[in-house]
Order: sequence, then structure tokens, then C-alpha cells
Amino acid sequence: MVEDDEQMLSSISAVLSTEVDVVECTSAEHALALLETREFHLVCSDLIMPGMRGDELLRKVSSMPVYTSCLLITGAEEYARSKEAAYHHVLLKPFHPDRLVAIVLQLTRLTEMKRSVHSMADLLTPTDPGGELVSCDWTEPAALPESSRAPRSTRFAACVPCGPAPLELQELQPASSVAPSPRARRRRAR
Repeated sequence: MVEDDEQMLSSISAVLSTEVDVVECTSAEHALALLETREFHLVCSDLIMPGMRGDELLRKVSSMPVYTSCLLITGAEEYARSKEAAYHHVLLKPFHPDRLVAIVLQLTRLTEMKRSVHSMADLLTPTDPGGELVSCDWTEPAALPESSRAPRSTRFAACVPCGPAPLELQELQPASSVAPSPRARRRRAR
């Protein structure tokens, strides 16, 4: 939790500490120093602080190699209406403590899921001993030789976003079906 107002920081920490471990920072610079030494599931930050603003901090957090959710807490309604707000989850002050806890728990679970997906994607990506990608052209099953195709029942496709997902994409959308190969179409026609 990054908040320059120590009374607000203590209050928010007291509310959240019943559900999650809270690390308190009174500046964005202190938070960045901690992020270089530890991984966090979530960074909650106030917007208006001396030195680096909360939105600038969260942009830096979003560009780090380890996925971390970001929550901007602010009383500045004009910021929440701006284009910038689309890049972060925003909670306007004043807020009910239960709402804060619910959002923090949801974003923490989101971080765990995204990290798991990235970890699985890393395991599924073939690399040579030097760590270089061997192939990443497997986008169209019909482009593969017939002998290397998996049976239709075992094919799958995955989309792993590498950056923050737009807020509008709150639910997973069903994947479009893979078009059958010409050979499969001929079999069905018989």
C-alpha cells in the first residue's frame, strides 16, 4: 500500500491486514525499491503524492517483467474519467472498507491466475538449450503437415495477454472453433 498520508495508510492497512499481508510505503520511490527486491500480487497507490504520482508508479509497475495487479485509490473524480484510468483499476474515495477488501482479494486472485497462465505458457513454449524460441509460427492448424496434427479432440488454443487486460474484458470469451481441414470436410460429406 502506497500512501503519503500516514493516518490513511494505517487505516487502510488495518482493514486489509485481516485478509492479506500488507507492506506499507509512504512514497512511490520506496515502493519501487521494494519491488526490485520482492514480488507482490498487488500494488495499491494513492494518486496525489509528493514526488512521483501514483499513476506514474503504476505505469512503471505495469511494465515490470513479473505481472502485478495495480489499484489506484483517489478522490480525484476527474482522473477516474480520463483515458489514463483505463490502464488501472480505480477506486474513488470515500469508499466502504468491505469494497476495498473485495477488490483487493479479486485482484490478488487475478494476479495468481495470470502468473499461472504465463508459467504454463513458458512450459509449453519450445526453446533450444540457449533459451531461444525454436518455433512460434503455430497459429493455423491447417498450415501444419497432416502427420503432425493432433487429433481434433486434443487440439486447443490459448491466448495469453502480455499486458494489462482492458477493463471491458472481464469475462473469458469462448474460442471460435477451428475450421475443419479439407480432408475432414470430405469425410463429413460422405
